[in-house]
Amino acid sequence: MLQEIVKFFINPVLQFSIFILFFIKQKKPGKVLIGFISYFYLVSIPITGIIFYTLWSVEDTYDEEKIYDCAVILTGGVNSQWYLKRLMNKTSNLQSQNYFMFNNAAERFFKGIDLVLLGKVRKIYYGNFIPKSDLGSFDTSELVKRFAIQNGVQKNEFVIYGNEVKNTLDEATQFKSSNKDIKLNSILLITSQSHMRRANGLFKKQGTHADLLSVQKPQPLKREIFKLNNFIPSIRGLNSSKRSFYELFGFIGYFLLGKL
Repeated sequence: MLQEIVKFFINPVLQFSIFILFFIKQKKPGKVLIGFISYFYLVSIPITGIIFYTLWSVEDTYDEEKIYDCAVILTGGVNSQWYLKRLMNKTSNLQSQNYFMFNNAAERFFKGIDLVLLGKVRKIYYGNFIPKSDLGSFDTSELVKRFAIQNGVQKNEFVIYGNEVKNTLDEATQFKSSNKDIKLNSILLITSQSHMRRANGLFKKQGTHADLLSVQKPQPLKREIFKLNNFIPSIRGLNSSKRSFYELFGFIGYFLLGKL
């Protein structure tokens, strides 16, 4: 529910509509227009999101000398809509479930697989994530497990936990409840850098204290600050700002709900 509310309020169309209503009601709209132009310039240039992610990120605490009992890898990385569309297409001969269609967040489980193969992590824990829509449902966790096994992870080294997790809060609460009778001395939490602050807070609230390892890290700010195209409005800039708003407002929402 919280995710849907946040997605609604960070919608650029909604923001633009609110501005138009506010603009119409002003007797002297000049300052409002300047503010509007400045705001939409800032949210449409890539450097805004880059600065946010730099300030929002948390330091990795991954210890290369340690062998972890498990790595909790947060869900994401599977292009579930691609599978749903093809599974619902009765005339297609493509056995889509036999193929792997991932997105950038797949780096999360790529890293987990590497650490298992290197002997740094004993087991991967991955939430039972089955996205649903009017197109149907698709079990992404089983797909990721199959991919991990094909790349050298043993079946008993990949644990799917929980009961149809829907968000990070579910992952945190269900990981805790699923392992209440299992002693895990060392836990590694793996997710995207932009997501780590919120994820770590949710897991800590459940009493799960883990070392942190972020993936999908952007280039250092000192490299990006001098690139001219980072100051030119673009779709990339708008998408980056939208993801920034999502993380920020999601964190604030969970904090206000007492989940962080």
